[in-house]
Amino acid sequence: MWEFWRSRLSKGKSRHRGRGTGSDAESPNTARSAELPAAEAELLASQFPENSTHVYFKDVILPASDDSDDESESASMSQSEGADVSCLGMRGELRKVSVKRRRQKVDRQKLIIILVGLPGRGKTFLCNKLMCYLNWLGHETRHFNVGQYRRKQKGDAGVQDASFFDHSNPEGVQAREKALYAALDDMEAWLATDDAQVAIFDATNSTEERRHLLKSRFHLKWQYLFIESICHDPQVLEQNYRHKMLYSPDYQNVDTEAALLDFKERIRKYEEVYETITDRSLHYIKLIDMVTGRGYLDVNRISGYIPGKMVFFLMQVCKAGVTRMRKIWLTRHGESEYNMKALIGGDSLLSPRGEVYAKVLPDALVDRVPLTSDGQTMPVSVWTSTLKRTIQTAEHLPFPKLRWKVLDEIHAGVFDGMTYEEIERKMPEEFAARKRDKLRYRYPSGESYMDVIQRLEPVIIEIERERECVCVVAHQAILRALYGYFTKVPLAEIPRLEIPLHTLIELVPKPDGRMAEERIAFDLEHDLQAMVRGLNVGSDVATPMTPFTPMVGLEREQSAASGFASQGKTSNVHRSLSGRNLTALGSVALPQLGASAGASLTG
Repeated sequence: MWEFWRSRLSKGKSRHRGRGTGSDAESPNTARSAELPAAEAELLASQFPENSTHVYFKDVILPASDDSDDESESASMSQSEGADVSCLGMRGELRKVSVKRRRQKVDRQKLIIILVGLPGRGKTFLCNKLMCYLNWLGHETRHFNVGQYRRKQKGDAGVQDASFFDHSNPEGVQAREKALYAALDDMEAWLATDDAQVAIFDATNSTEERRHLLKSRFHLKWQYLFIESICHDPQVLEQNYRHKMLYSPDYQNVDTEAALLDFKERIRKYEEVYETITDRSLHYIKLIDMVTGRGYLDVNRISGYIPGKMVFFLMQVCKAGVTRMRKIWLTRHGESEYNMKALIGGDSLLSPRGEVYAKVLPDALVDRVPLTSDGQTMPVSVWTSTLKRTIQTAEHLPFPKLRWKVLDEIHAGVFDGMTYEEIERKMPEEFAARKRDKLRYRYPSGESYMDVIQRLEPVIIEIERERECVCVVAHQAILRALYGYFTKVPLAEIPRLEIPLHTLIELVPKPDGRMAEERIAFDLEHDLQAMVRGLNVGSDVATPMTPFTPMVGLEREQSAASGFASQGKTSNVHRSLSGRNLTALGSVALPQLGASAGASLTG
């Protein structure tokens, strides 16, 4: 009898296994079809045209081409010219069948994120947050902003005011299309490299025509999805507009009010042709008023590991809102007994110097808590590890505290309690391996920095969704990973970041998703001597560190973001709470699970 073998090498080919050899052996199918009445045979033959792309075996209809890999795209997939293969006809004869073959496979290791939305709707915020998150997790991500290409090709010639963005301005349309294709060419060239994984294509992409152009260009080459940001809140929009005027290259050396009027006119030009995404055949995430912290998501045809993580991440990031003023503090525990002996790991207590830091830290921190819009002190929660030295460091802070097991120091495995000199002497191979690749090196029976980053992801999610201030008292490796996320430090540089003892790092989120940073160093010598003599420990020991060298990918500032100048007020009553008067705050209540004080994930 005849058998049809469905494999990539024998697809569409028939194999004869009847008695006899070659083509002289009579097929049972041929004999059976010959016994059919002529009218019935003609009817059956008419149901299976010569150009059929299926093979019929017994009672089963088999496709000549296996489309299981891309069944969701089969309806719109472009195809190349067919190739003729032999298959079995209904009357038993071998005939030629035209089989359509796919032009090429989709590269499912690459993803393009296409941003959609009017100016001032939070696209830059979403882009910067996704860049931080995906790169931090190890997915190489790059940003391609069409506006940067437009400004680059303009140079110093010409003014790109609101009239430039008028859809009826042919010169403006031509210039913007030139910038579009330049950005697309660079993005596709980067995606062709081995390390590239996620590209963020940042433009308004505000019409169906533009989105269709992008879809046709990326189709059957890479995975792609759209993220549209919509905002209807006038107050949030006004704040976004004013902040954009502070850093937009389009309005450098332009009066703020004049720039604001021109920018609003530009938006009106875009609104004349703007079309929201309505095509349910597209893969998209639509954020409606999410940047206000009170909106919702419309998720359509999203699947896969990275797209799924993005949906969850955006839900948490947008919960806190874009314009809410808050601060994030990072500090190592005070000097410990193991620090004095240069030992790694362990669960030692604080040294006398570390105890001094624990006593002076509340004064500096309380003085820096911002006020809400109604003049109230913003709530603060303190997160520590489960190790003694961080718990001791935070014990004098007058805020709710919780302990996270995931904030424990990197596990040194069999090297716990040893010095690096001892490790180099006893196990030089391990010492050299760690020196070669500190990011991925895993201590024997311990952890690597990549392991630490993976277990810290829940902490990042909880900090991002917080509406209040958070102070994290943890360890060097832990704070390196957290600091690297918030400041967009390249993954390979995280294990070598400088996080000194007795230094408070203050991060202020900006509306565009970046961080303004200030470091406050503590001089403990005076108070250490006072403690030795049995005197009271003073509070005037915290001084800003200047100058501070910026890290890669972060705009550092020695003050809070200028866009928050009107909001970032500090309470004058905080000084009355410092020193011995900290008890005026009353008892400290533990935060509830899921409340804004932080998830109560005590380890």
